[in-house]
Amino acid sequence: MNANIQLVWTFMLDYTRGWGVRRHDHDYFQMYFCLAGEGSFFLDGKNILLRKEDCLIIRPNQVHELYPITTGQFRIIDTKFFIHDDALYQSILDMPSVMKITDSTFRELQQNMRGEWASGAPYSRAMATLLFEQSLYLYLRHGTAISTNTPFYHTLEQRVSQLTGLERKIADYLSEHYCEEITLDLLADQLRYSKNYLCKVFKSSTGFTISEYINFLKIRKAYDLVCCTDQKLSEIAQSCGFTSIHYFSRVFHKFVGSAPSHVRDRDRNSLDTDIRLHGTFQYRYYTPDV
Repeated sequence: MNANIQLVWTFMLDYTRGWGVRRHDHDYFQMYFCLAGEGSFFLDGKNILLRKEDCLIIRPNQVHELYPITTGQFRIIDTKFFIHDDALYQSILDMPSVMKITDSTFRELQQNMRGEWASGAPYSRAMATLLFEQSLYLYLRHGTAISTNTPFYHTLEQRVSQLTGLERKIADYLSEHYCEEITLDLLADQLRYSKNYLCKVFKSSTGFTISEYINFLKIRKAYDLVCCTDQKLSEIAQSCGFTSIHYFSRVFHKFVGSAPSHVRDRDRNSLDTDIRLHGTFQYRYYTPDV
């Protein structure tokens, strides 16, 4: 069976001041994933600025150039590849040339791919190809609306992951201490800003008050416990910092859109469905006499 993807080469490169790539084209795809710095590209008559976590796809026979770096260091993973599957080929052509991909899994796959390719270990090229193929599907998923049923925590977590400066410090502190008794006075004392100023900058950056974000963090933890454990809801509420099961249920419903008991029942129904479907293959197993 022919592989869908043929990896030609992958490098991790640092371009410093004065270095670039002259204008050219080729018959294979090329992906640039920016790890640090920024670089300016010419691509089919347009100038494109690539920054950290930007992913650029160069299509076959597209004329492109990396202008000489003027300052700092531009670090990228540069991957050249062929696509031998028509549907996959078209899917890539339909994607935008540049996307920002903040998913840490994508970054890890890219770095592991480059590490495998450079290792020279047995099967390193095959392993690198598999890792790149997985990162390519993540790239396609990132640019495709695959579901309207987005997890309740997805949007806010993405927003918080992009915070910088004081807003980042606030979010980091709350993430470490949200199950403790946090007051605005304590937060102001720890970060050495007035509590009014802290509230203002955090609300402006996230759309949430500090107290709302603390509740979000508690419910984010509780959600996993509701879905994946058999702990009593009252125990989950207490372990996540809620003194009242009724208040916990109300806050949970506000963020998730369903009561914790409903989420647990829904998850169990899904598990039961998997078990019933898997039972179709029971002829493959030894089963106890009933």
